[in-house]
Amino acid sequence: ALLLESHLRKRGVRDKTTIEFFAAEPRPMVVTGPELGAAVRGMIEARGIGYHPEHQVKDIDPAARRIGFANGVSAEYELLLYVPPHRAPAVAREAGLTNESGWIPVDRHTLQTQFEDVYALGDITTIPLKMGRPLPKAGVFAHGQAEVVAHNIARAWTGKGTPRQFAGEGMCFIETGAGRAGIGRGNFYAEPTPQVELRGPSRFWHAGKVLYEKYWLYRRF
Repeated sequence: ALLLESHLRKRGVRDKTTIEFFAAEPRPMVVTGPELGAAVRGMIEARGIGYHPEHQVKDIDPAARRIGFANGVSAEYELLLYVPPHRAPAVAREAGLTNESGWIPVDRHTLQTQFEDVYALGDITTIPLKMGRPLPKAGVFAHGQAEVVAHNIARAWTGKGTPRQFAGEGMCFIETGAGRAGIGRGNFYAEPTPQVELRGPSRFWHAGKVLYEKYWLYRRF
């Protein structure tokens, strides 16, 4: 929503548009707690974007250009940017790897599934946090988990080194448009709630995101 707002402003048509953001969760970045969620919501609303929490999509009528929500509310649109339901692929479900959540439960530190020497990592996993919600699905976690799993598999083969554990550390950039970004980072395994710090939007953090991507690709490809 923030990037769209920035794009429309750059095109000189922002004053001719209305942007409404409907979310199923009660606040942005819900696992990080109410304070950080309120800060992100403030960033959205400060740009004149309507924020509507706890609106679970029920149906969409493309012909009428209308989206309906489980709470009985509906909204009309001209342009709809919609994230469809996420689910594990059929091969994981049919193999008996998933649980009632629809995702693969794993040990939060080793990423081993219920089956010995079978691991899962990244978006396909479900890792419950102490505060009652699962670990968010983000590339930074998949990266850290992959390094742990790869190291431990190599150690099992070679007998060299010591076991590693995934500690729940992570960060994410929040692109806000106009060459600026914020950053949230911390320990998502902290109890009773994840301890995450938010730094406000700036050109510095946007540059950091761009450079981090270039560095990551350079190191691995």
